[in-house]
Amino acid sequence: MIPVRRRRQRRQEPVVAPPSGIACYVGSCVSLNAQVCSYRDRRGRTCSIACCNAHSITLNGASYCRRHASTVRAITAPAGHANGVAELQDRAPSLISWVANDVDDAIRTLLATAARSGERVITDGYVQLTRDIVRRARWERSWRIVDNTGLVLKVSLYIDEGDGSLVHMRVGDLLVGKGVPPWIARRGQGEDVAAAIDISQRQQFYRSIEATIAAAVQNRDLFRRD
Repeated sequence: MIPVRRRRQRRQEPVVAPPSGIACYVGSCVSLNAQVCSYRDRRGRTCSIACCNAHSITLNGASYCRRHASTVRAITAPAGHANGVAELQDRAPSLISWVANDVDDAIRTLLATAARSGERVITDGYVQLTRDIVRRARWERSWRIVDNTGLVLKVSLYIDEGDGSLVHMRVGDLLVGKGVPPWIARRGQGEDVAAAIDISQRQQFYRSIEATIAAAVQNRDLFRRD
């Protein structure tokens, strides 16, 4: 039998895309291979910021500037879909996500302690676009006590769309508190503080949220189901 010679396959070199020629928006970066942010709001407006690989974030195959990557992360459910799309300049989703993440453990523990026999605690884990009774839009993160009949008590943190900074605390159908995070207030006033003071003020803000919600949850029977 005559052996069959197999033709050696040529190794294919990976195709390298040429640089985009676009400068990265970070002033200290010298890259000329930036890509424009993929974010598009519900009006079809797009972000004009261009970032190189080192200063952008890729989510689900799309490249975003860091600001809009934070927004996309905040509103995207674990299943990969978003409940709504934020306006181009709206920072509310990422801010409410940041605050909610920092008080999440405390609120879960609080509601687990308050839950009675047959009740359990659930949380969305991401920010949703909801509307109040007059159809005003807001970005909301919520936690719930439920039983086999449905909702028992809902706790939520939200920011009205277009406001961008005032965090509202709601238990049941009652607004129990609101406040602007100290780091956001300082930014608006052009103030700067030492890192230790910043950390202390943040912790005080989070503890005030937890205490306000805890006081309301202790009187949970005063709140009707909604």
